[in-house]
Amino acid sequence: MSSRREHKINESLVRRYLEGDQQALKVLIKRFHPRISNKIYYYTKNRDCVGDLAQESWLVIINGLEGVKFQVGFDAWALTIARNKAVDWVREQQRQRRKKASLQQEFQDNLEDTDGEDAELRSEQIKKLKKAISLLPGTQRMVLSLFYLENYSLKEISYILDISEGTVKSRLFNAREHLKETLQL
Repeated sequence: MSSRREHKINESLVRRYLEGDQQALKVLIKRFHPRISNKIYYYTKNRDCVGDLAQESWLVIINGLEGVKFQVGFDAWALTIARNKAVDWVREQQRQRRKKASLQQEFQDNLEDTDGEDAELRSEQIKKLKKAISLLPGTQRMVLSLFYLENYSLKEISYILDISEGTVKSRLFNAREHLKETLQL
């Protein structure tokens, strides 16, 4: 089937949906979902995130159908939404990698700064850090260990602990805050 014909079919399905035909939306999603998934994978190169990002894209698409005035057609509009979701995801992954690298570098710099100091002071600092970590709640301690010591990504930790990525981020943030508070005392 030609792409021009597919565009017309998709736009016809959109019009039918907007006129109240719920079945038209189901058909549209079934027909167009592979293209959205392929677009997302093209940008992310990560099969694990495709389903979530496709679902997020469909939510934006469906919610936006009522108010959109297609200047470029449904296909281009919907694929742009999927691309934007994928690009946002890639940027977030890059931001997290930079943040992790920065924290690891800061930790390494702190260790190197203590190389010139006497071994007793360094040993005392390590004891203080270990004690502060041991005072963390078990869930925060686990996330901290998986992220910094075992170098798992947020998504991998989420899978390992069977919790959402948001919960992993929250626990990691809270663990860092508790460590800062404890070490400043």
